[in-house]
Amino acid sequence: MIEFVNVVKEYPNGFRAVDNLSLQLPTGEITVLIGPSGCGKTTSMRMINRLIDTTRGEILIDGRSNYDMSVVELRRKIGYAIQQIGLFPHMTIFENVAIVPRLLKWQDSRIRKRVDELLELVGLNPDTYRDSYPRQLSGGQQQRVGVARALGADPPIMLMDEPFGAIDPITREILQDEFLQIQERVGKTIVFVTHDIDEAIKMGDRIAILRDGRLVQFDTPDTILSNPINRFVRDFVGTDRALKRLGLYRVSELMNTNPPRVFMSDNINKALEQIEKQGVLSAFVVDEETGVLKGWVDRENARKNTSLLDAMSESGHGDIAVRENATARDVLSAMVNRGFRVTPVVDSKGRLKGSITLAALQELNDMDNDYAPTLPPALDTEE
Repeated sequence: MIEFVNVVKEYPNGFRAVDNLSLQLPTGEITVLIGPSGCGKTTSMRMINRLIDTTRGEILIDGRSNYDMSVVELRRKIGYAIQQIGLFPHMTIFENVAIVPRLLKWQDSRIRKRVDELLELVGLNPDTYRDSYPRQLSGGQQQRVGVARALGADPPIMLMDEPFGAIDPITREILQDEFLQIQERVGKTIVFVTHDIDEAIKMGDRIAILRDGRLVQFDTPDTILSNPINRFVRDFVGTDRALKRLGLYRVSELMNTNPPRVFMSDNINKALEQIEKQGVLSAFVVDEETGVLKGWVDRENARKNTSLLDAMSESGHGDIAVRENATARDVLSAMVNRGFRVTPVVDSKGRLKGSITLAALQELNDMDNDYAPTLPPALDTEE
């Protein structure tokens, strides 16, 4: 655990960048520091590894003051990834990632094994990228190397200062998702600084909102969105709090795993039976051999036709479905865009895994009506 105990950072001109900060950052979690420019979030993070000295107070790491350790000992325990990445251009990717293990005088065989493990962990083929130079990589690839380097000596703590801030939105989202997958495997204690509330909500197990060097609210993303402590926090997270909150939930947690379904080889009576049995307006049609979603059949067309294939509305799963790892917010967006009230859920190969309804999304939204998302008339009833 990292603990701030009445920490102050005051400059000679009297300005307090951090003002009496007390905060406990749980082991194995991502704690996000966020707030307006000048709120003290980056200063607070840099005091952990003593890139900036504290004026008063203590920062404890597993109960031990960070001033009871030498700077070298302290920083060996802490990985550091920044927005500018900071790769050495004259060094290969291997040499960049191996910097800290070499300083620790690891054996060459151990270093090579560790570098290859880390490159694979961040999605870079070691045989392809090991001997490349930073200039030969894209910005996203360089950022992956930066994360690998921060993990070089397997530190228990990582500091991340807007690590994905200089990357285009699409690559940024990919890297965020991949880093969260990495964190599930490695379980580091991470302090993550960002100015983007959406990133904070997505990345953080807990969020510390700072203002003028002081802690305003420290809690889980869900609690901050549903119960902001004051008007400042409410305004900071935005009036679309209900929609942001939907981004905290994965489809896999909410979906019906036994949706009405029929095989393409079934007859029309089987489709009607499934529809009536579950009290819905339509059933999904899947390929019998692969389980891949092929379309749907609704009650009206099923009653008008004698053949399932004639009654079926054919559509690729990529057009009508969402993936298991999508968020509830993604589902709502899909519903609005497509006019569906029930959305199928598929895996990476397009196989039907379940369905999610508008009612399931509305049950998540227990906030005040003033902050509930406004849904279009086409989505106001269940299918």
